[in-house]
Amino acid sequence: MELDAHSPVPVYYQLYEALRSQLGTDEFPSGSKLPTERTIAELIGTSRQTVRLAFARLEREGLIFRRQGDGTYVSEPRVTSSLRFLRGFTSEISARGLRVRSAVLDLKLAKPPAAVSAELGTTGDAVMLRRVRSLDGIPATLETVWMPVDLCGDLLTVNMTDRSLYTVLREQLGIEPKRAQETLTATVLDEFEAGELDQRPGEPALLVERTTHDSDGRCIEVVKSLLRADRFSFTAELDLEHDAVIRPSQPGTTTF
Repeated sequence: MELDAHSPVPVYYQLYEALRSQLGTDEFPSGSKLPTERTIAELIGTSRQTVRLAFARLEREGLIFRRQGDGTYVSEPRVTSSLRFLRGFTSEISARGLRVRSAVLDLKLAKPPAAVSAELGTTGDAVMLRRVRSLDGIPATLETVWMPVDLCGDLLTVNMTDRSLYTVLREQLGIEPKRAQETLTATVLDEFEAGELDQRPGEPALLVERTTHDSDGRCIEVVKSLLRADRFSFTAELDLEHDAVIRPSQPGTTTF
């Protein structure tokens, strides 16, 4: 590992890039313990502060994590989810060979927020399901689902522990999820959310908001999912049409 002290790129950033390229490889496989800051500093002839800055950036990206009194370890690879297809969380994650568990925090009738009521087309109570989804025993998502009572009221009698919601909707309620609109936003976890996801308050997360309709065009769910930023990434396949016209966009958007 060679660092250039005369480069305009800071030494800590060069070290960060060098380490980042080796994480998850045979050099530093997932779950392995990294050498100490002192050891790395001595090996490459730099200061511990330089190594500390590189480690801090890797930790912010969720690529490494620290165990109090034990050392620094390489994180497991993120789960990459495609935005192209509508798939249930359980089926998508299980297809990657990971074990999915679901712990139900709430399953009840409750008054949804006004925006959710408008999507569901109701002014009264709705079915609310809140649960924590874990991957291989590690809390990964905090999910709150709102569903219309007239379509999904029978869900209140179902034990949803470790169950796929879409499977239950299809097989027990005769509802077929057909299409959905999803919005992804960067956010940070509050105290409650962090506690459920085994994170610190203020840690980054991905907020995924989804509205799903069935094959008859009825809104069957409005979902708010908080995903640990160190466990997930998303990918999308984009095509630029030949006759696309580039026009001015609203602040914060890109329009083609």
